Amino acid sequence: MQIRPLAVLFLSLLTLIGCSTSAEEPSSSQQPTAQDEIEPPVEIEAEQTIAEEFSIDQETLDTAYAELNKQSELFPSELRIPALDVAAPITEVGLLENGQMGVPDNGTDVGWYEPGTKPGGRGNAVLAGHVDDNNGPAVFFYLGDLEEDQSIFVTDEDGEELEFTVDKIESYPYDDAPLTEIFGSTDDKQLNLITCTGTFDRQTGNHDERLVVYTSLVEDTDSEGIPTEPTELAIQGNLLSWYAVRDDYIAGYRIYEVSENGKETYVASVSQQERKSYLIENDDVDYTVKTVDYFGNESKQAQEKGEA
Repeated sequence: MQIRPLAVLFLSLLTLIGCSTSAEEPSSSQQPTAQDEIEPPVEIEAEQTIAEEFSIDQETLDTAYAELNKQSELFPSELRIPALDVAAPITEVGLLENGQMGVPDNGTDVGWYEPGTKPGGRGNAVLAGHVDDNNGPAVFFYLGDLEEDQSIFVTDEDGEELEFTVDKIESYPYDDAPLTEIFGSTDDKQLNLITCTGTFDRQTGNHDERLVVYTSLVEDTDSEGIPTEPTELAIQGNLLSWYAVRDDYIAGYRIYEVSENGKETYVASVSQQERKSYLIENDDVDYTVKTVDYFGNESKQAQEKGEA
């Protein structure tokens, strides 16, 4: 099957998907309906400054991002929204032959666009559900009642669970939604829930608006994104040296001068592949060295205050 350009794909997603499985006018649908997820997966682009600063080729960075994604992403099996008393199976959906996004064929399941981002990975993963069906309110009927900071949980078949919190809730005209924000690439780990809302048009069998709930992954801030600081920092004459950090994904090290009041001033960068030393130019100040990983995260400081 030929894949359409992204702009056409997005348009099909937001305008051509039917919002109700019912042929009748849905019951008091002020809430959304089924809609599917999105775009073909794209490579995550690492910050170019890291590549230039530490002479790392883009392929290495892309591989690191892909490996890191696998550590947090999962293959979704169930969606739970405690605030709405929702516990729904997640089924895979894809692109139909007519260019529309597939959706669940019932009002109880939630659809995940399997060719797209997995929940927990860097990017916008998208789930879609019907607002109503022939039996009345469906799985996302009350989606618009969610509030900021409320939790949403996604689990896989093994019971592994990821928690997301609501960042914001927006409603857009069905043909004028910010597609890049909803479906585009991002270095953040997002999960967006889509359904239909607004007035139901009997002639088209569609609602005139789309409801989008934007959420972001809750991560362990105690360990996430902080590489190990260098050790054995020493000054011998005018040579500052330290031991290499053996963690994964280490790009290199940044050297800072530290003033008496604790202000840090960046002076140089050293790649992980280079000798772990720096020729200091000012022996009247203290120095600190910080580890930097492929993703731009810095370690805590390692500091030396004089001759070793």
